[in-house]
Amino acid sequence: MINQLLNDRYRIQSMLGRQRGRRTFLASDLQTHSPVVIKLLLLDPDFTWEDLKLFEREAKTLKALDHPLIPQYLDSFEVDTQLGKGFALVQSYIEARSLQDWMQVGRHFSEADLRAIAQELLEILDYLHTHQPPVIHRDIKLKFPFDKSLHCMPILA
Repeated sequence: MINQLLNDRYRIQSMLGRQRGRRTFLASDLQTHSPVVIKLLLLDPDFTWEDLKLFEREAKTLKALDHPLIPQYLDSFEVDTQLGKGFALVQSYIEARSLQDWMQVGRHFSEADLRAIAQELLEILDYLHTHQPPVIHRDIKLKFPFDKSLHCMPILA
């Protein structure tokens, strides 16, 4: 899929992740010249209608959110790729490393760092929970990205 053009606009650059029936790619938006994340839901043998329901809910939720530390919804469309048919969700890309990655390269966190991280996570959760309708995130883990200043970049999935 590398270098493949999707929707006459997004050029795939690299794979960011892979799960059953899903692929996540870093791509370049040829109209804005900015990096984007494209999540693909494939209609493969593992596909279930529940997968589509969750994918559509993620797109709908992202459309409704407006927070600087949450990726923005940009686009969605049907795809027909070498991997098969499916659906694509495009969101803004925020360059960051996960807390887990920071720790694996030997980064140590002071108490002040950890308090700042916790405070930021709580602010994001407060935004999500007070949003109408409330957004409940059930999958917060050390793999969530943090930028160089240790600002949390939650991923909705």
